[in-house]
Amino acid sequence: MSSREKLLDVAFEEIYQNGYSATSVDKILKKANMNKGSMYHFFKSKKELGLAVVNERVNSYIVDKYSILLKHEKNICDELIKLIKNRNSFDFTCGCKLNNLMQELSPIDKDFKQALEVVYTRFENIIEQILDKAVLKNEIKHDDTKALSMYIVASIEGCLGTAKKSQDGSYFQTCISQLELFLNSLKK
Repeated sequence: MSSREKLLDVAFEEIYQNGYSATSVDKILKKANMNKGSMYHFFKSKKELGLAVVNERVNSYIVDKYSILLKHEKNICDELIKLIKNRNSFDFTCGCKLNNLMQELSPIDKDFKQALEVVYTRFENIIEQILDKAVLKNEIKHDDTKALSMYIVASIEGCLGTAKKSQDGSYFQTCISQLELFLNSLKK
């Protein structure tokens, strides 16, 4: 792993655990076992490092997690539900990597807002493609998969936020079961 990749990985975890504002460059460097010169070789500032985390790590996390559903040719809605419900290794104490940053940074920094909106929109677009495929395969009936994808992503994020608020995965399961009921009602 290159020094840049290591720095991004450590920054991603630190920002996820503590939030962007509470994460110090010094703590990131200490955990990465690097000096400031190394960081400034790759990134001009903490903000540039944070934007790289969003563009490279948070984006990859979303794309890798959800685009796998595009490979399915049947039972597409069931596979979507299964993936959404599977949060066995999820940290309900810290919440969602994407939503945490959206909540913290979008209102206060336009560069972060734009970068995060790109990732969030990509998330919605992946879900929309999955839904389009399910409609095409005649597995579900819905006329506006773009709006439905927005609803699904908002529901996932809301359920994760509910679990984070209580720091209890059972709240996520209870909440997401309502989304499952809705999605099942769209099946033909």
